[in-house]
Amino acid sequence: MPGFWQTLPSAMVVLLTLAQCTAADSPSERPAPRIHLMTSLPLIWGDDASMESILTGGSEPVPIYRYWQEKYDMAAVDSLENLVQNDPDVVILAQPRAMDPADLTILDGWVRSGGKVIILTDPDLVWPSALALGDPRRPLASGLLSPLLDHWGLELVADAEKNMDVVELRFGSYSFATRGVGKLKPLPESRASDVGCKASAGDFIVQCSVGLGRASIVADADFLHAGFWPESVRQSPQKSGAGQFIDSLVRGHLESDSARE
Repeated sequence: MPGFWQTLPSAMVVLLTLAQCTAADSPSERPAPRIHLMTSLPLIWGDDASMESILTGGSEPVPIYRYWQEKYDMAAVDSLENLVQNDPDVVILAQPRAMDPADLTILDGWVRSGGKVIILTDPDLVWPSALALGDPRRPLASGLLSPLLDHWGLELVADAEKNMDVVELRFGSYSFATRGVGKLKPLPESRASDVGCKASAGDFIVQCSVGLGRASIVADADFLHAGFWPESVRQSPQKSGAGQFIDSLVRGHLESDSARE
């Protein structure tokens, strides 16, 4: 019969293994969601950053991107060429520049195969910028994702009255201020048979199932600018309604994956 000191190592191995399994299952130990971001907004280097300020470290991310860096495994991309190979948990398109048709095709196919995308497309972006009109560094003034939206049976519509007053929007328990809000309208008889969409918040946001994947489409992007936030949360983006709103969209997509497992 083995003695106490002979059985102790085996017992410790079992306990260590159980501890490792428990830690791996703990939410606090789970890897951060991997997110790929494509945007024309000056989120990464800050508003009006110059090449010199970037190279010398004189620029820094805007509050929302700084928060995303802390919360997520965030990668900014200029192309979706390697989307299928990299297969992030979520793609965020935040007022992206005109996308190559190949990128749109890749994104559509990836979503239909089970991918998740959050799209912020603004018909009347009023993001403050000191850069001259026509400067390629300026954020895109109007969303250019019509080919993709049309393929999914949607149309981005600007406010006919061009009302640029600051408005307070609410989605569930999250509220945030913005300007130049658009709407997403269904296109008659143009939606693919494997796409189903549901609008809410006065057509400000549409949630779609696209094949095996999901898309959250929001008709605004200005709400990411900290200038629209209460001063008390500008240094604490995790407390802002804008940050919490995006978190809820990411969380909803991740939970939809968990429900299938």
